[in-house]
Amino acid sequence: MTLVAIPLSAATPDDLLALSAKAATTGADVVEWRLDTCQKKGADLSAIIAAIPRSPLPVIATCRHPDETGDWVGSETARLALLAAADAAGAAYIDCELAQAEGLATAPKARLILSSHDFQGPGTDLPGKIQAMRAVGHRLGIPVIAKVAITARDAADLTIIRNLLVHRDGDVIALAMGEHGLPSRLLAGVWGGFLTFARLDGDGGSAPGQPTVGDLLGRYRLKSQTANTRILGVMGSPISHSLSPHIHNAGLAQDGVDAVYVPFRVENAVDFWNACGAWIHGLSITIPHKEALLPLATVQEAPAKAAGVCNTLWWDAGVLSATNTDVEGVAHCLGNIRGKTVLLLGAGGVARAVARIVSAGGGTLLVCNRTLDKAEALARDFQGRAITLEDAQRTPYDILVNGTSVGMKAPADTPWPFPHRPDSLVFDTVYVPLETRFLKEAAASGAKTVDGLQLFIAQAAGQYRRFTGRGTAPEDLMRQVARHHLQG
Repeated sequence: MTLVAIPLSAATPDDLLALSAKAATTGADVVEWRLDTCQKKGADLSAIIAAIPRSPLPVIATCRHPDETGDWVGSETARLALLAAADAAGAAYIDCELAQAEGLATAPKARLILSSHDFQGPGTDLPGKIQAMRAVGHRLGIPVIAKVAITARDAADLTIIRNLLVHRDGDVIALAMGEHGLPSRLLAGVWGGFLTFARLDGDGGSAPGQPTVGDLLGRYRLKSQTANTRILGVMGSPISHSLSPHIHNAGLAQDGVDAVYVPFRVENAVDFWNACGAWIHGLSITIPHKEALLPLATVQEAPAKAAGVCNTLWWDAGVLSATNTDVEGVAHCLGNIRGKTVLLLGAGGVARAVARIVSAGGGTLLVCNRTLDKAEALARDFQGRAITLEDAQRTPYDILVNGTSVGMKAPADTPWPFPHRPDSLVFDTVYVPLETRFLKEAAASGAKTVDGLQLFIAQAAGQYRRFTGRGTAPEDLMRQVARHHLQG
């Protein structure tokens, strides 16, 4: 079972022991005492080392070399002496960089972690580095735990980490740092990593991209992961705001489905899928990638084919399938639109789903986008008419839809800087925040409003059914979880 380690540092032994006790209450297995960072905070390192036997959890003693962004200030002789002292004091693990391993003359009593970090990119010859670590262990007459950490340039680099772990020979810790590399930490139990790192709530952690231990053990159920656990996720950029991991993982846990759903920060969708698609069972797709992966699917369900975009990709009996559950969600939110005029703001992925529903449902479609060419192209595809924003404010409509992301990154913004029609229906596809300025102003004018959460849950339920093969999705739970996070 993959262990969870919490990196810690403090200026005094009592403070470090208190943090270690807190880590123990979270369910962590190990604490990493960063001696170099303790030194930076003014600690007496001899007193810190003397406190190792009092730690409530096994201790990894690390004094990170400055060449690998450590805080150590002092000679290499003194640094190695500190690690030796920590070993003598009872540390369960000693972490030493591969580049400085020639300074290890004898084997420690503790388990030895040999590490290599690349804070600039995905590293070079990582299997070769692991072989070199094994060679050091052979010289010392002990098995070593090989640790490699890279910086992911994009989520496609996750396959580098997966391959190191799935094809490992002996104990390996492998992870990718940064937001693009976050899934490597969340999926360590699926891939068989010896250990993964997390941080205490409110702590910045010791490397970029570390999740909180609560998220790792709770939302992502690390301790329940096995090699048979299916990997699901949401792909987008940005992605940290997404509620999809919250609601899907809650549903999977309640239904007892052996799967985990993680966020993938992706810049190049096709490169990512080509690198990682073989081991991802199902994928939700959000801004800005909804048009990129549809051509790769062998089976394209009618909603995706008609809209020309997909928000859902999954393997079904070895066949890659695609659909657009936004279409299902939009139909649920808009209801009967026959004979009604729908003014659609935007021309992206979700806007195409709206346009399809309006066209198929017998409504009149008006498309307004800041780039008129895109509005014209979308209107042409769905028998609508493109209009400028200036014309839109003077045009009667029954339903006004925000199909853009305006209001999500900057809640004070609105895609409709004009008065709302009090007898209209106003639908915002943005769900973060739950009540946008667009909706607040519409409600104040007397218009009926539909928030983006209704669309979000409806489309997510369609994805959940396809990912799991179940006939129903736990929509009430998903809605409850989403509201909890949106309302703080």
